[in-house]
Amino acid sequence: MIQRVIHGERLRVRRYFLIVASVAAAMASGCGRTISIAVATSPVVVSTPSTPRVISVVQNFGDSITCGYVSSPADGTGYIYSNEGYAGLFDTFLAVPATNLCRSEDQAADMSRVWVYPNAVPAAGASQLYTVMIGTNDANSCGGASGCMQNWAQALEASLAWLGLPPGDKALASSATTTGKWTADLGFGMATSDAAASITFKVNQAVAGRRLYVAYRVFDAGQVTPGNAALTIDGVATDTLHTQVATGHAISTLRGTTDTIFLETAPLGAAGVHTVTLTTSAAGGFFSVLWAGASTQNYASVSGAPRVMLAQITQTPVDALNPTVIAYNAMLAQIATSFTGEGLYLTTVPTYGALDLYTDMADGLHPNAQGHAKLAKVFESSL
Repeated sequence: MIQRVIHGERLRVRRYFLIVASVAAAMASGCGRTISIAVATSPVVVSTPSTPRVISVVQNFGDSITCGYVSSPADGTGYIYSNEGYAGLFDTFLAVPATNLCRSEDQAADMSRVWVYPNAVPAAGASQLYTVMIGTNDANSCGGASGCMQNWAQALEASLAWLGLPPGDKALASSATTTGKWTADLGFGMATSDAAASITFKVNQAVAGRRLYVAYRVFDAGQVTPGNAALTIDGVATDTLHTQVATGHAISTLRGTTDTIFLETAPLGAAGVHTVTLTTSAAGGFFSVLWAGASTQNYASVSGAPRVMLAQITQTPVDALNPTVIAYNAMLAQIATSFTGEGLYLTTVPTYGALDLYTDMADGLHPNAQGHAKLAKVFESSL
């Protein structure tokens, strides 16, 4: 049996000033692939300052950069769907079963709705590693307007919370208590078009001061008859969740996705079991919720807990785009800090400044083979 030991792990989050610049540019079209690498080797052992950790399986999520795209590889196809892209190189380094769930042109709304929720099944004790690099297309095609960034952030948060929490911390809507007519949605979600229908979750907050997470579906105008639901915690009105996107910008992605999964958060207060209820308005309209929950432990010190490696959006040779990328990365740092502070085992991978913009890029957005090799090394050093 061969085991690889990787020493050192410490979360490092770069802090940026929030600089927002609107940039309108479209990314070259392409097609998505799912790549699976199955290897018959032993799990990788990672040594942290406190305890050895095992990685048994990895899933990668992202866009064409994660797929390994370059603009003109030797095969002439525009894609390196092999071990040459950063995700493939990192997976080969880990030498564990791996799946690359990437697609060209994808944005955070696509990733949440199309890839993460249908494919990732986090489990306690399974030693799963998830890598996420998403946002280049959000920054490049949608830009730095607040609505664009909020859509990216809430869809990203929905993905990270789902990946980072084991099942015991998530109360699925399919197991919740309902009044009115509710039907199954997206496997474990519940949806209704009834007025004054309610769904109630019991959420355990083992550590005082952590947030409630609620994952629910959001649509662009014209997709469904929009509804909303009032959120109460222990009978106290807290927020209202809207089916129609209310960030000020449509979800509509380069890939044509017009609905996604958002995460809403709210403070829970004291430790203990809380009653969380969503009640639709008197006007009715479609509303769908997937789960509610809270982090109950500090998972970096829990053996076998799911782990997420969240990469910064990479710097580009397009000078006008970089202020927008920096703004997204500043928000990414805030998201990462919140989740790690609440116990999720999340590591920020400092990929923003990893590339030489003169020698490591195939075009204005995509690294070349040398650039992918550098990104893989940054992931390796962040273990």
